[in-house]
Amino acid sequence: MSEKLRFLCFNIHGARDLGGERDLKRLNDVMNHYQIDIGVFQEMETRASRKGTPDDVSILAGPERPYHLAGPSLKDETGWYGNLIVSRYPIIRGLVHNLETTIQYEPRCAVDALIDGPFGRLRLIGTHLSLARWQRFAEVRNLLKLMDKVEETEKNPLFLMGDLNEWRESSKLIKHLNQIMTPLKCRPSFPSIFPILRLDRAWHDTANLAVTAATLSKNGINRLSDHLPIMVEVKY
Repeated sequence: MSEKLRFLCFNIHGARDLGGERDLKRLNDVMNHYQIDIGVFQEMETRASRKGTPDDVSILAGPERPYHLAGPSLKDETGWYGNLIVSRYPIIRGLVHNLETTIQYEPRCAVDALIDGPFGRLRLIGTHLSLARWQRFAEVRNLLKLMDKVEETEKNPLFLMGDLNEWRESSKLIKHLNQIMTPLKCRPSFPSIFPILRLDRAWHDTANLAVTAATLSKNGINRLSDHLPIMVEVKY
């Protein structure tokens, strides 16, 4: 049997399901069911005004994934909202990249983790881009520049994933990323109850690794958020 790692990329909508209920334990159960090693989340919410608590990250990650990298887009005195990586393996370098070119109500960022995995180091980047087309392209341009600035001296497998808010395969943004990295094919992820748009996407830049992706929807997963999650599997 081949050695493998699994990632889950999921816009969790503040951990609110389609009925408006908030239950992070169910999201942890999904990760455990699919044996997810690293979770990459968008719209993580811990602010009290949105029913969040300081314990939410630990509840979501569970004891199985004790290493965390938070990328707040919005903050107040009670908590934050934004991107999050939770990992079974140590995060030995964690960065939060500010992708803004103009001031926005919801600033956009990316979490960038160098992880000491069981089969070697890997670099994993998660992000959530803007709704406006021109802002998305500027954010990706900024992200690629920032990625290059912190390139490791030793080339490690690289994975980029998140909610890009871009469904058009013909868009310049998607074509540009596809030229730089290898896109992973998977089914549409939005809206979760009847998915027709590929808002959530993943790419990789790896050598001699088999990487696949699948959009998950069974066993009530399609009701946990307005998005479906993407599971990425890497075989070593």
